[in-house]
Amino acid sequence: MDLIDFSNAKEIYQKYGGAGKKKTLIFNGTQYLVKFQNPVRKKGKNVQVSYVNSVYSEYIGSKIFESVGIPTQEVVLGKYNDRIVCACKDFIVGKGVTTDEYIGEAKLIEFEEWSKSHDLDSTLTTDIESIYHSLENVFKYFPQNVNIETIKEKFWEMFVIDFFIGNTDRHNNNWGFIYYENQYDTYFVNMQFAPIYDCGSCLTPVLTDEQMDDILNSTGELNNYVRNAYSAIHEDGKKIHSYEYIKSLKNEYCNRALKVLFPKIDMSYITDIINEIPISNIRKHFYITILQKRYDLLKNIYLLCI
Repeated sequence: MDLIDFSNAKEIYQKYGGAGKKKTLIFNGTQYLVKFQNPVRKKGKNVQVSYVNSVYSEYIGSKIFESVGIPTQEVVLGKYNDRIVCACKDFIVGKGVTTDEYIGEAKLIEFEEWSKSHDLDSTLTTDIESIYHSLENVFKYFPQNVNIETIKEKFWEMFVIDFFIGNTDRHNNNWGFIYYENQYDTYFVNMQFAPIYDCGSCLTPVLTDEQMDDILNSTGELNNYVRNAYSAIHEDGKKIHSYEYIKSLKNEYCNRALKVLFPKIDMSYITDIINEIPISNIRKHFYITILQKRYDLLKNIYLLCI
């Protein structure tokens, strides 16, 4: 894989939030959020872990979402001086809507911010019922602009692929909407589910090669790792065990998402993507093995749905 060299790209003020080291760069006239390898990051009061592989997780996770037809941030692997980076194309810049009545500027608003901006007493949590309540509460002000059923469908499609890639960090600030703000007045001209972004926590980037090798060489640990991917979303106050939730077939939105998405998962394409990345053979083998085993789990559930 040829890595794009962003070392001489034009740097502007850093406009993106969230954890991790990042820059806002203009490369060949395109604006990118560029995420850097982060060797050490605090996790808890006295624990430090390495996120040096999160750039690869961001890249692989985004490519998988894109491959099943879900709108996703465009990503490329590159380098910045001596560091590997994942450059995420800004999907807002240059996006807008102009009609006879409106001149709208596109903006991204994350779900938590959006929910609380319309309910001063909001107690939004990551519990499913809280998310649904917030959606219904906000959408009632804009019934002509949005379709709550479509939003729920897209939410559960995101959930299914997040299980497949092992993303345990899809909290309410890691997904959202694009809306259009009129230059004369602020109101919704149009609104849509934003492309998927923030996949840097998938495939457990904190694991070392040695830890991955240990998991691969223990059938019990491998099976536990494959199945025990918990979502950041809660139900009845407890984190959802993603595999058991999908397997239960109790959520029709989730069932439909699986039926739509599973046939689109191409393990050959995913394997090729991973094999091109400049990472160790152990890490490649781990990623491919985990994804293949989750694919097999989803296939069994899919066959029960059709």
